Amino acid sequence: MSVESAELNGAHTTETSWPDFAELEPSRALDAFPPLNAIQARSIVQDRWERLVAVVEIPNPIERVWQALTTPEEIRSWLARCRGSLTAIGSDVLLDFEDGEFFHCRPLVAEPPRDGHAELKYFWRWVGVGPATRVVWELDATGDGGTRITATEEALNSPSDWRGWNGNGWPGILDQLAGYLRTGTTWRWPWRRMGPYVQIELESTPYDAWELLTKPESLRYWLQRRFGTFTDGDKLTLIMGDASGVVEMSVHRHVEPNQQFPSYLPWLEFGLRRASWPVELNGKLYIEPAGVGRSLFQIFVDNWENLPAELQREEREIICGFFRDSMVRAQNLTSPRPSPSHQHGWT
Repeated sequence: MSVESAELNGAHTTETSWPDFAELEPSRALDAFPPLNAIQARSIVQDRWERLVAVVEIPNPIERVWQALTTPEEIRSWLARCRGSLTAIGSDVLLDFEDGEFFHCRPLVAEPPRDGHAELKYFWRWVGVGPATRVVWELDATGDGGTRITATEEALNSPSDWRGWNGNGWPGILDQLAGYLRTGTTWRWPWRRMGPYVQIELESTPYDAWELLTKPESLRYWLQRRFGTFTDGDKLTLIMGDASGVVEMSVHRHVEPNQQFPSYLPWLEFGLRRASWPVELNGKLYIEPAGVGRSLFQIFVDNWENLPAELQREEREIICGFFRDSMVRAQNLTSPRPSPSHQHGWT
């Protein structure tokens, strides 16, 4: 019997019939016989709540402490220049350190002394773009005519060093307030050797964000670099964008993801130099998780004390403003929302 006649008569042979592969189609096979990795667990929450509380008791009456805590002219003497009113609920207030860094505040509660208790509560963001935290001041009159001051700061998914920085900072702030109330003299920080310290939240995982932001074409946008890459030993020319010229950024060490214990997170150490500076500033760029699918991008600069005094404040303001704007551009670049089309973010 010929092949043709066998087919016509319905005969079945392995040589002439085509097997039924339908059940091996990927979608059907996946349902019928899933591979070992077909069902995978995934994180849906990775949140961390933190709270810092600092307390001091001082001999001043509660009304006097409230005045020092809420009057702009007095806040300037023990903390920062207050631009606005912390008792104007819902308003925008700046606590300006006048060196490029500031807290942007939004007052929530302002209850002056009544029956021996007062409360002041507000949100604040470091340099206006950092994660929002909640600050609560509680004043309680003591039996000897003094006041117990309790300062609380609460944060969600804060930086890993938040407890160290802010936790050690709050006792110092209370000491400054107590010192001012006792002597009437200024106890605020005249300047700090460290900064700018800029943080910004990204809607991307740390590894994905770092991979995108460290590409040469991305550096041209968010870091405003004219030349250079993040390769160890390379130098980048950064355009300050404020008619103050350029800054040279030297890459000292770039640690890529999954390379260094214990966090295996990426980071970059760098130096900054201008022609008019006798020394190089030190800096670090790094990123860490901030909840599921989110990260916190951070930059830190120090060594200001080795610049001549006449350069420190002006240059610090310029560098702080530059990196604050850079972080906003980095946020735009990693956001699921459309990014500005112009390299300066003007459009």
